[in-house]
Amino acid sequence: MNAPVVDAHAHTYSRQFDDDRDATFQRAWDAGLVAVVEVGGDVDSSRRALALSDADPRVHAVAGIHPHEAQHLDTEREELRALVGTGRFVGVGEIGFDFHYNHSPREAQFAAFLWQLDLAREAELPVVIHCREADDDGFAVLSEWARRVGRYLGPEREIGMLHCFAGNAELAQRYIELGFLISIPGPVTYKNNDRGQLVARSVPLTAMLVETDAPYLTPNPHRGTRNEPAYVLETIRMVAQLRGCTPEEVATATAQNAGRLFGFRIE
Repeated sequence: MNAPVVDAHAHTYSRQFDDDRDATFQRAWDAGLVAVVEVGGDVDSSRRALALSDADPRVHAVAGIHPHEAQHLDTEREELRALVGTGRFVGVGEIGFDFHYNHSPREAQFAAFLWQLDLAREAELPVVIHCREADDDGFAVLSEWARRVGRYLGPEREIGMLHCFAGNAELAQRYIELGFLISIPGPVTYKNNDRGQLVARSVPLTAMLVETDAPYLTPNPHRGTRNEPAYVLETIRMVAQLRGCTPEEVATATAQNAGRLFGFRIE
C-alpha cells in the first residue's frame, strides 16, 4: 500500500508469537506498516511490550492493568506507577471494564479503572480503553473523568481511544465529543457485523483508528488463524469499501490519528 499504516493495538509480545516474532514484524513492515502499538495487560506484559519498543523505534508500548487482572491492582500498583514514570510508554492501558467474563469482581474493575485514569492524567498520557458489555458504566465513568480533566494533552490532541469498539454509532459519536478516538478491529470484515460496519461508515476519518488486537479477532480472509499486525490491511480495505473511498485515504488518516494520539511521528 502506498500510504503509511499503523496497527493501533496489538499484543505481539504474546507467547503465541515466541516462535516467529521477528518474522511477524518483518511481514508487517513489508506490508507497509510504519508503527505498531503494543498494549500491556499487567505489569509483566507491559514490560514485554516495552522490550519490543526498546528493540525497534517503530514499536510503541502502552502499560496498564486489564480489567481481567484488576483484582491484582494492590500488588501491581507501585510497579505500574514506576513503569509509567519512566517516560518510556506512550499511553496507559488497556484499562476499563469487562462484564462479559468478569474474571475480576466488578468492584475491583471499578477501582483499577479509576486509579489508572488518574495515573494517565498524572503522567500526561492518553488512555486505551477496553469496554466489553459495559457501555453504560463505561461511558458514565469516562464522561465524568473527561469533564474533570479536559483536553489535558492539548487542544488538538485526543485523550484516549476506545479499543475494539463494539458499541453503536450513536455511542461512538458521544465518545468522539468527549475527546476519544474510535478504533475499528478485524470483525468489521465479518459478513453479519452490521453494527460494526455502520460505525465504520459513520465515524469521521479524523476520529478513527484501525487495529488488529493480535493475536485475537482475525479479519477475513484470515479468520480462524492467529491474527498479526500485517492483517490490519484487511480492516483498512473493508473500511474503505464501506465508505466509498480508497484504502490509502483510510490508512493515511488512521496513521496520522495514531501518531497524534500517542505522540509519535509518522514517517
